[in-house]
Amino acid sequence: MRRTIAFLLSLTYVFLIFAPSLRADFRLLDAIEELGERRYLRPLPARIKAGPLRVHPLLRNSVTYDSNILRENPDRRQDVIFNVQPGIILELPVNKHIVSVGYEADFEFFTKRRHHFLNDQNQNMFALVDLHFPDWYVNVLEKFSETSSRAGTTFTERIPRYDQSINPKIGYKWRRTTFEAGFRHYVRDFRRQIHDALDFQMVEYTGVIFYDLFARLKALIEYQFAQIDYDDAFERVGTFQQVRAGLEGELHPSVLAKIRIGPQFRNYDESSQTDFYSWVGEAAVDYQIRKNVKVYTGLSRQAVEATFQNVNFYKEHLARLGVEYQIRLAWLYFLEGRYYRHDYSEEASLGGQSGIRRDQHWGARTGLRYTPREWLELELAYQFMHRNSNFSTFDYNDNQVSFSTALSY
Repeated sequence: MRRTIAFLLSLTYVFLIFAPSLRADFRLLDAIEELGERRYLRPLPARIKAGPLRVHPLLRNSVTYDSNILRENPDRRQDVIFNVQPGIILELPVNKHIVSVGYEADFEFFTKRRHHFLNDQNQNMFALVDLHFPDWYVNVLEKFSETSSRAGTTFTERIPRYDQSINPKIGYKWRRTTFEAGFRHYVRDFRRQIHDALDFQMVEYTGVIFYDLFARLKALIEYQFAQIDYDDAFERVGTFQQVRAGLEGELHPSVLAKIRIGPQFRNYDESSQTDFYSWVGEAAVDYQIRKNVKVYTGLSRQAVEATFQNVNFYKEHLARLGVEYQIRLAWLYFLEGRYYRHDYSEEASLGGQSGIRRDQHWGARTGLRYTPREWLELELAYQFMHRNSNFSTFDYNDNQVSFSTALSY
């Protein structure tokens, strides 16, 4: 037992020194997985059925102490936040095909009366159609989110917006080769008029060729073409093209990998705007060291649409490292650290300071997860986030301690 405790404390120490800033994902979509690039609903035990229809009610609750709710350096405010997230997933399997829809509400309540203006109600929805035939498949995923979350953004304040996307794909398998074509239409619409200049939509076309090197390992080459349109900021309209090659699958029975790398050419219609001609890529590896210990890591480099003044994009370099340690049958210790750097593409001026903005983010999340039943999960976690910018007004530290429960019947 002493060795176990020493192991956990040493891991925590290492990650808190070298670790980075976490950005949460839309939790309802945890139910969706990928096989190659074809999405499907992870098989879930269905305890509620109505004929062939399977019903999965969900309920997540959390209470979080946040030391810096506004993520500001000069005006740090602390509070306790309650989240209630009821949801439901319906799935209708027909032979090898499946149709599923999901909905999740998110009610957020701040304890202190002076922060009640931050109280919010968000909602997330998805619809998935997966038609699977012997030699080909059709797959359509639509997502809608009404949110003010800072997840996946560089926002420090909570900015309400709508995100919607539809992403159909069709694939055909011939011997050891799979040909896949996809389309994606993504729209982000901010709900406040002051942010209308940041409203945009993107239309993307993708073609991928997968080749089965082995039973569980694929090589691939991918081409993407996309157009980005801003309704109220014509100088930010542009196109990008990229070609990436990589591997996906098992490198070893205990090692899973997803690797893609290649050049991207991002061109803006206005000749005065800075273009992006460089490489992008992502690499993620999961290593099951032992039956009860898994280590995962990832690296990525990409160009991301910016929301800082009139700067079009920033380059993001990200590294993450995590471990999951199954202490006992129902107890899991987890630890994840991330570091990412944002390098903005153009000079800007703010608060008497001028230059090219560069941000560095560090963070870590660690805790214990207890699963006494298949349908019940309890989690106690600590999260640290830090941002250091050459524009010092964007610096902040944040500490969060949370306790959450998740019921998925």
